[in-house]
Amino acid sequence: MSNVVVPVFPKSGVRPSDIADAARRCGLTPVFVAFSGALGADERAEYEGFGPLHETDEHDIGPLVEHLRRYDMAGVTTFSEGLLRFTADLAHRLDLPYHDRETATRLTDKAAQRSRLAERGVDAVWSVPVTSRAEALALIERRPGPVVVKPVRGQSSIDTHLVRDAADFPADVTPTGERPFVVEEFLLGRDEGDFGDYVSVESLVVEGTAHTIGVTGKFPLMPPFREHGGFVPSHLDPEESTRVARLAGDAALALGIRQGLVHTEIKLTPQGPRIIEVNGRLGGFVADMYQRALGTDLHELGIRVACGLPVDLPGTAAHTVEFQYFGLSPMPGGVLRRIDGVDALLAQPGIVGRIQRLHEGEALPAQSTSYFLDVLRGTAPNHAAMLDTIDRALAPLRLTFEEPDGRTSLWQARRGAMKCVGHPGDSAVSAPPPPVSHTTGVTS
Repeated sequence: MSNVVVPVFPKSGVRPSDIADAARRCGLTPVFVAFSGALGADERAEYEGFGPLHETDEHDIGPLVEHLRRYDMAGVTTFSEGLLRFTADLAHRLDLPYHDRETATRLTDKAAQRSRLAERGVDAVWSVPVTSRAEALALIERRPGPVVVKPVRGQSSIDTHLVRDAADFPADVTPTGERPFVVEEFLLGRDEGDFGDYVSVESLVVEGTAHTIGVTGKFPLMPPFREHGGFVPSHLDPEESTRVARLAGDAALALGIRQGLVHTEIKLTPQGPRIIEVNGRLGGFVADMYQRALGTDLHELGIRVACGLPVDLPGTAAHTVEFQYFGLSPMPGGVLRRIDGVDALLAQPGIVGRIQRLHEGEALPAQSTSYFLDVLRGTAPNHAAMLDTIDRALAPLRLTFEEPDGRTSLWQARRGAMKCVGHPGDSAVSAPPPPVSHTTGVTS
């Protein structure tokens, strides 16, 4: 049986079983690659249960390349943002099709991406790379209105800041030559009510032609840029969906993408759709929604294209709204001590599952302001019913944290942001949550 090489990253949203199942349906066996020491013992064993795993020095991949040449390889791909350049280099050395090195750079370097999109007339967003704090401050002082400051290379909105003026610039943000940032125009979105002012377009590029799989709606961001999940289909009307899909396709081709899955985030502004960023991989956690909506496994599509296998593009989405809602960390540190109300949450009509990412006794990881604790999975007949389903499901869910200073706090889950309801032992917060009406979604 032929093999597909898949570089993997610790705690990726795409699990080894997802990759192995998709590869098997393509008649392939996955060969996993990871940087030396990146995977913990349990995760390493998990991958090894589905296929060979090879570790490599990320700065010296020569021995890995020689070892992989022994396999009958059909292709190479990755589902991890941070491994795009590595995968492009690996593909080049193995003479396998993938993004070329220049395209991989444009997909992972925000300054290079903005420059290319402007050059090709796709979308011109003011954006300037900086390598020092002084450079950043000078631009902020000269530029009217808020700007976004973020690393040239980064993901999950880590170290991304909305800066209104020089006094608002975080003191711990220090661009360097080794870790440059960009200072760029803040795209002001229009008011979308209960929905986010941005969407993502999931595309599949096959032999230089971009095909739209779907437009994913979003929930409002939690400041500054923390995502709460998404839903498919989006709340946009067909005309606007077509417009944003066309913009995403034009951007993908302008960046040089010839094949593979593409996840493009687009801001909905009063002046029309604008590109936030283009990612040369599957969007985080979107595969589950599209599997339910279209009956198509996006992991399999990505592997098929990478290996030059025939691809059947998915059809029209079912007449339901499939969603995922992320429970975001309410604080920048601490330990999750207790979770209450999960059984009641799962019993709510429309909820099809829940993924717990942080478990009792575990500490919030570094960069926890961008970390989500769980993923709520569900289905609804329409967008209004989706919001009601989420509200009903979250009502019984409470989480107890030990904060970094040793205090214990109790948090009520709810749409938008968790609410601190006090400290265990207080009579006002020790009682169970009030009952929830299954018809109105309000407490009674």
